[in-house]
Amino acid sequence: MTFRHNADDQEIRNLVHRYADAASRRDAAGVAETFAADGTWYSPELGRFEGRDAMVAFFTAMLDGWNVFLQAMMSGVVVVDSSNPVRAVGRWFVQETGKRAEGVNLIISGVYHDEYTRNGDAWLILHRRYDALMRNSDGTVTTQPFPTDVPAIG
Repeated sequence: MTFRHNADDQEIRNLVHRYADAASRRDAAGVAETFAADGTWYSPELGRFEGRDAMVAFFTAMLDGWNVFLQAMMSGVVVVDSSNPVRAVGRWFVQETGKRAEGVNLIISGVYHDEYTRNGDAWLILHRRYDALMRNSDGTVTTQPFPTDVPAIG
């Protein structure tokens, strides 16, 4: 592993944590700024949003549905493409905890499947897919299997 590879890995990890920090502060524009200008955010459950303007609108509406929203990144894997050093992929397990505007206490555990691109000196999210794996809604728990239609990494 080279110094550049280690630096890229750390820069991507910082990017992912900036996303979670902005989401927890309910800063929709800050979340969107972690994406490339033509980036996409997708969830089979919630839809596809392309470009920062579409993401700001989606994240604003989504975060407005919460009185409290905290996003914690758990384990993560980053793989920089050795044949194309401006591309990388990652997978992150995440837990979201909070209270919905209607009063429901909710804990969601899920997974992000990411593609990253280096734009000049900065890494940005190019594509992010989110799959919820477990929901605890005021004690009622539902689960979904890990998706099988995502690339294997790590």
